[in-house]
Amino acid sequence: MRRAGIREARQNLSVLLQFVAEGHEILITDRGRPVARLVAPLPLSPKPFPDRSACRRAMPRLQPPVSSSLVDTLLRGRRRIAVREDTPGPLYLDGSALTKLYLAEEDSESLARALTGRRDLTVSDLSVTEVMTGFGRRLPELGRQRAGIAGQLHQLLIEDLEGGAFRRVELSPATFRAAERLALSLANSHTLRPRQLLHLALALTAGVAAVVTFDAELTITAEGLGLPTFPGASRRRRA
Repeated sequence: MRRAGIREARQNLSVLLQFVAEGHEILITDRGRPVARLVAPLPLSPKPFPDRSACRRAMPRLQPPVSSSLVDTLLRGRRRIAVREDTPGPLYLDGSALTKLYLAEEDSESLARALTGRRDLTVSDLSVTEVMTGFGRRLPELGRQRAGIAGQLHQLLIEDLEGGAFRRVELSPATFRAAERLALSLANSHTLRPRQLLHLALALTAGVAAVVTFDAELTITAEGLGLPTFPGASRRRRA
């Protein structure tokens, strides 16, 4: 990975951008300390996100919803800015949003209508693991059908992740370093869990336009960093 100081980046930005366009990464440093990376944006996904309404109908409707177990404070209420089909992307989906595309919950249908057919949905393996972890905790409620239902859900998630229905962003050492820097910079105002910091780091390093999440804490912090969220709390209030 090539390194460039801030002064060089300012003076030779066009040269560095050409270097990035050729598939390389550039580490920007300030007095030798890494402060940013220049990377090429992720391309659109090869396939649009498919209609998963049949999956939502086949899955049990659990109460409380699975998404509520993935967040400390679930974003609730109707006074929210909803994601639309024409919302500019790319969009990053955390586990709470991804869950609603595959399980029937409040807001699932409106979210699915807005996101089905898009090719800019950005998802990490962390989000997929969150969905399956949350669903796995509820398996004892499903009786004999639990093994088949869990296998079906997992198969569809992996099929979409690996089959090109999402822009896939990877957890890398650089992602963890970015999450750690966020933890230090936010220490005086927000106390986020590691998974929330990783979601923020993934979204920021993937160059998305907004985050889709039902996590109230993640919503407040992301918007404080200038990263729009959907549904988004129009009054910026906690649930």
